[in-house]
Amino acid sequence: MNQFVTDVVVAGSGLLGLATAFELLSRDLDVTLVGPRTGDHAGQASRAAGAMLTVFSEVEASHDPQRVSLEVGERLAARTGYEAWLDRIGTASKRALRLLPGVWVISNGYGPDDAANLRAIAETAKTHGCRAEFASPSAVPGLAPQVRAHEALWLPDEASVDPTALVEALATVLTAHPRCRWLDTTVTTVSERGEHVAVDAADGSTVLAAHLVLAAGAGTTGLLAPSLAKQVEAPPLRSGRGVSLLARVPFSLPAAVRTPNRGFACGSHMVPRGDGTIYLGATNRLSTEPDYSQPAALDEIATLIHDASAELNTHLRDAALIEVRVGHRPVTLDHLPLFGRTGHPMIHLATGTYRCGVLLAPHAAVIVANGITAPGSTATHPYSPRRAMHLPVLDDLIGGATRGLVDMLCQPGGNLPPGTHEMLERFLEAALHELAAGTSTRAVAVRRLWQRAPMAECLPLLLDAAGRIR
Repeated sequence: MNQFVTDVVVAGSGLLGLATAFELLSRDLDVTLVGPRTGDHAGQASRAAGAMLTVFSEVEASHDPQRVSLEVGERLAARTGYEAWLDRIGTASKRALRLLPGVWVISNGYGPDDAANLRAIAETAKTHGCRAEFASPSAVPGLAPQVRAHEALWLPDEASVDPTALVEALATVLTAHPRCRWLDTTVTTVSERGEHVAVDAADGSTVLAAHLVLAAGAGTTGLLAPSLAKQVEAPPLRSGRGVSLLARVPFSLPAAVRTPNRGFACGSHMVPRGDGTIYLGATNRLSTEPDYSQPAALDEIATLIHDASAELNTHLRDAALIEVRVGHRPVTLDHLPLFGRTGHPMIHLATGTYRCGVLLAPHAAVIVANGITAPGSTATHPYSPRRAMHLPVLDDLIGGATRGLVDMLCQPGGNLPPGTHEMLERFLEAALHELAAGTSTRAVAVRRLWQRAPMAECLPLLLDAAGRIR
C-alpha cells in the first residue's frame, strides 16, 4: 500500500477540483489530486456542460430580488476575472484557450413567461452596469426556428467556453507541476487519523493531509466516514441530471443562442464548439440517488432534438450526431453553492454549483483557497457550507411551480388545446396540495420524498411517485 503526505488533498477531478488545485499550487502548497485522469469520466458535470458564462440569462422574472442580487453579484465577480484566469492556464499549459463573446436569449410562444423573463434579464444586466440590447430575431446569427421568435436579447458581456479544452489544459498544468501529485483513481472513504485527514483510494493508496477539499460533484458528501460526517455537517446534495449532444451542423453559429429558463431547466440552447460543431443542451431531471452509469434515455434525446429544431434552427434535422453526454450537476436544497470550510477545520467543500459550475470555478477556487490559507476569512460568505438554509414548505411552493411542471410534462413539443394549459395547472396544484396535507399511504410516502429534496425540481418526482404507489 502506498501512503503519501501532502499539504492539501483535493478529491475530485472535475473542473472545480482542478481549478482549486491550480489556485492552491499558486500559493506554494503541495497538492495531491485524487480523481480519474483517464477513462470516459461518466456522469461528470464538467465535460457534459454547455459552459455558457451566463451571469444574467439565468435570471427569471419570478426570482426574489435579493436572491438575484446575491447570485448575480457572485457570478459577475467570477466573470470579471475569467479572461485573466484563462490566460494564466493557457500560458502554463501552452494551449490556446479563448472565450466566444456574447449570448443571445430569444423568446417565443413555447414559453408563456418569456417576455417577462427577457425584461428581467435586461434590467438586471443594466442594474449591474452591463449591456443588454434588444434586437429583431432576424438579426440573430444561426437562428432559423419553426416556432417564430418574438424578441431577441443580446448580452455581450456573457460568453461561452469549451469545457473539455479547459479541463484538459488544467490537467496538463497539474500533471507537469513539481508540487502536484495526481492519483488516477477514486476516493473510497475519508476519515480522521491523528492530526491528519486520511483519504483512502480505490487503488489501495492513502493520502494524509492537513486539509481536504471535497470537489467530487453530487457524490461529494457520501465519501465521509459516519463519525466525520457528523463533524462536517455538510448540507445534503442532490443531482440535476443533464443530457446534451455534440453535433456537426450545416450552418454557422458565431455565438451561443438560448431560450430563457423553462420547466426546471435552462431552456434550449446551441453553443458553438468550432469547426462546424455545436453543443446542444440540455435537460434537467432531479435525482436523489444519481446513477452515474445510466446512459441517456431516448426520451431525453428526443426532447433535446425536437425543442432545439423547433425553437432554434430547423436545419438541426440535417446535423450529424457526434456524441451524447450525460452529466450530474450537484445542487443544494437552497440552490446556492458550497464553497469553503465546513464544521470540521480541515475539511472544505467546492461543489453545489448546479448550472453555473464552469462560470464559478475560478471564483470558487479563490474562496476555498482563502479559507485554507487565511482561516476564518470566508466564514460569513453566503456560499459557506455552514450557512443556515431556508427551505420552502411544499404547500407554499406549489402555486408558483406548477407552470414549470406543466411545461416539463408537455415536452417535447406538447401543444395543448387553448385554455387547457391553465386547467392542467390548476388540477395539478389542487392534487399536490392534497398530497401535501393528506393522510393516505400515498400522501405520506410522497411527503417523505419531498423531505429528501424540498425544491421545485422535485415536483416531477412527486407526481411519478404518487402514480406508482398503490
